[in-house]
Amino acid sequence: MTDRTIASPIASTASIDRTPVATTGTPLTFRTVRQRWPLLILLAVTVPLVLGALAMIDGGRLLFWDAPLTAAAVDHRSTAIDNLSLAVSRLGAWPVVYPLGAALALATARRSPRLAWVIVATVAARPAVEWLLKEIVERPRPDGARLVAGTGFSFPAGHVLAAIATWAFLPAVVALYTHRRSLWWASVGVAGSVVALVAWSRVWLGVHWTSDVVASLALGYLALNAVEAWLHRSASDNRSPGRRRAKLLPEEGPVIPAFQPIPDRPIRHGSVVRTNRTKADPAYQASSSPDP
Repeated sequence: MTDRTIASPIASTASIDRTPVATTGTPLTFRTVRQRWPLLILLAVTVPLVLGALAMIDGGRLLFWDAPLTAAAVDHRSTAIDNLSLAVSRLGAWPVVYPLGAALALATARRSPRLAWVIVATVAARPAVEWLLKEIVERPRPDGARLVAGTGFSFPAGHVLAAIATWAFLPAVVALYTHRRSLWWASVGVAGSVVALVAWSRVWLGVHWTSDVVASLALGYLALNAVEAWLHRSASDNRSPGRRRAKLLPEEGPVIPAFQPIPDRPIRHGSVVRTNRTKADPAYQASSSPDP
């Protein structure tokens, strides 16, 4: 069975009336998720606000589920699981995330300079955002039974934020080099697994409360949505009349599934497949214009 490819967002022409044919689109985008499940954004905004506010009251005493969850993790510790948690926790530490961020930015620089700068800015800004939130909330870390030393306050979880700020860009970079959807989904699986395992490890190691990592995951989701929205807005501005088109996306080759618009939904009219593009859409005009 042949592997499916990630198609270009620009539709090709079809039939005699040169109506553009709908493409297969991209596997997944944050915009798709926002439109299908709009409450996720509201939830992602509410969760860190509520958890952060509760964490500021008497050291997080109102977050009554955190202590039992940490105690359960301590009770189920074993040498093998402890070693695994120590190993995956390092995937969110600075000796890994900074070189990884630099490698992702370098790999992206020629094919998508704007995305490369976004990666650099995200990796560089993360420590300041983390420090500011920690100083605002001032939640103490769990007492005792730590397998590693933790510095500073507990909320939010810095390793989780660091993992999201780097590993989450892996699918976008992979998509610059391959059309294969299977490889793109594999990179999504790797990135998602790393983030999830880092989040789990910080609770297992006893250096963060469960609420800390949950809030960090929500903050990371918001950050990635903001990055995608800014990239689209910037690309649209640079495609306006009189302005040079920014090299945000590769002009040829695979698209960036993590930062692409929703694919058009095909509408069948007899034997012709039409898209939901309007005549004002530049892609429609480009595909429907007569041959020179």
